[in-house]
Amino acid sequence: MPLSWTSVVALISLSVPQLVSAACECGYSTHAINTNKKEFYTDVLESDFLRLKDFNAQTDWDRQVWDVPPVGTAKWGRNTTAANVRTNPGSPAAEGGVEGSDPGLQIWVSSGVPEGGSIPSGEVATRRRDMLYGSFRAGIKYTGESGTCGAFFWQFDDHAEIDVEFLSKLYVDPANTDILLVIHAAPEVAKSDLFRPTPVGFRPSVGYHEYRFDWTPDSITYYADSKLMWETKVGVPKRAGGLLLSHWSNGDPGWSNGPPAKDAHMEFSYVKAYFNTTASDADYKLRCRDPQKPDAVCTVPDQTSPPDPRKSTTFLSPNKGLSGGPAAAPAPASPAPPDSGPTVDPRADPAAPVSDKKKEVTPDATCGGENGYTCLGGDHGDCCSSYGFWYVFPLLVVWCGVVWLTA
Repeated sequence: MPLSWTSVVALISLSVPQLVSAACECGYSTHAINTNKKEFYTDVLESDFLRLKDFNAQTDWDRQVWDVPPVGTAKWGRNTTAANVRTNPGSPAAEGGVEGSDPGLQIWVSSGVPEGGSIPSGEVATRRRDMLYGSFRAGIKYTGESGTCGAFFWQFDDHAEIDVEFLSKLYVDPANTDILLVIHAAPEVAKSDLFRPTPVGFRPSVGYHEYRFDWTPDSITYYADSKLMWETKVGVPKRAGGLLLSHWSNGDPGWSNGPPAKDAHMEFSYVKAYFNTTASDADYKLRCRDPQKPDAVCTVPDQTSPPDPRKSTTFLSPNKGLSGGPAAAPAPASPAPPDSGPTVDPRADPAAPVSDKKKEVTPDATCGGENGYTCLGGDHGDCCSSYGFWYVFPLLVVWCGVVWLTA
């Protein structure tokens, strides 16, 4: 008995993977505020900490747990604990978070002389360690308790690191608005070229502000509420790594001082990262089907005023700042491939391939996907399914986007 077209459509809907079109599927466009130069990035990580109720419900960040003894002039060690990282989501009934204070992810440093010789502190790190170049932004309110150091930073290792740091001892003086812009590079690079105390014109311990650094192959540029703070071409990392948020003290009189007289916390309302990756580009090839669609590449807006924790900020990722689902294994850090460089906006040349990697002719009629095979020049014809392979189902073959009846 021949199948009706209704039956054919039903079979297709059950058997063929569905590719859902979504905004930003081909990437994200940012611009350097000081030059208006545009950059293009394929990947995104956005975290809305104002809405995060359970830290374990998200899958982008891990609490760090470790203990290091005193180093150099430090009086105490650092004991980084999971308990010192706490969520404080916004409450509809009040202006603050459910635990008081402003809402957001809180990272605490404990007060008093530490038991065991180490000051309890907190830190979180992204599971992804494949970030190579990008625009990285965080809404931060720092503590007013003297005796701690806080940081928002990207890191591969101690010789490849981009930091925005805060020292609460500076803010004992109400006129001091300095933040510390720090780059860790190879030992032969002069330290004076990698360290820049920078006044931001507001007190970092009063209200949220956005701190941002843009990292390209030849420069690092820092902003505060979208105002240019510093641009440097010295010590620019060339390897992939991940983001960290940290708040700590070790009693070093030359840096953090401390411990604080009272338990102290800094708060993060969000993190937004738009970046390229050293991981496989198979996922990007599958999702970026039509770079000429009006919303295929999203323009990332600039935060030109202090972010208000009572109002939602703009999130462009499909999950709107809240990750979920099964946790994926962290992507390992890796050096950039020898030919690695900025990713080209696919809208610039519709005919240009996303990747310049040489494609291997398919041996088995599959194409695209993780193997990256091409059908051109092979024994299976010059095209294969838009789903990345021949798809055979009883009575049906999906090939080149056409449904064929086989009986």
